[in-house]
Amino acid sequence: MRVFQPIDPAQLDEGAFNFSGKSMLITAANESKANTMTASWGGVGYLWNRRVVFIFVRGSRYTREFLDSSDEFSLSFFNNSDKFRGALKYLGAVSGRDEDKIANARLNVGYDEGIPYIEEADNIITCKVLYRQEFEKQGFIDLDIIDDVYKDDDYHIMYVGEIKKVMIR
Repeated sequence: MRVFQPIDPAQLDEGAFNFSGKSMLITAANESKANTMTASWGGVGYLWNRRVVFIFVRGSRYTREFLDSSDEFSLSFFNNSDKFRGALKYLGAVSGRDEDKIANARLNVGYDEGIPYIEEADNIITCKVLYRQEFEKQGFIDLDIIDDVYKDDDYHIMYVGEIKKVMIR
């Protein structure tokens, strides 16, 4: 008989389990420009016989409009987040509605098969949206989450994206 040893889930640092522990930007484009946002919630998995990512974007975010209009996006990861800490913080604090925040963060947009990504990143995942669903209050079992995260009723939209390509620097 085998004996299993419990570990703290925070100790898992391989593959999909470390997805949200890295600095990440979600980038999408419309016909005329690209926009990006910082994110920390997401995951990698296998669904509908495809390799997928799950990302979560609040309905109020400007990047959501780009995701909904293009149905393609990228995730840009920064292994050395200290080097880009200022840029990542800036991108999370300002809206692309008001300015070209990517240029103002001194970052550059590249394109792979029409999908925008941040050129300075160490790892890129390009994706095609397969499914989107807005969280609704009545779906929560643990109502403390609403009090902790959604006091303003600005619920997240979950996007399931099929992984098209992974690029590593």
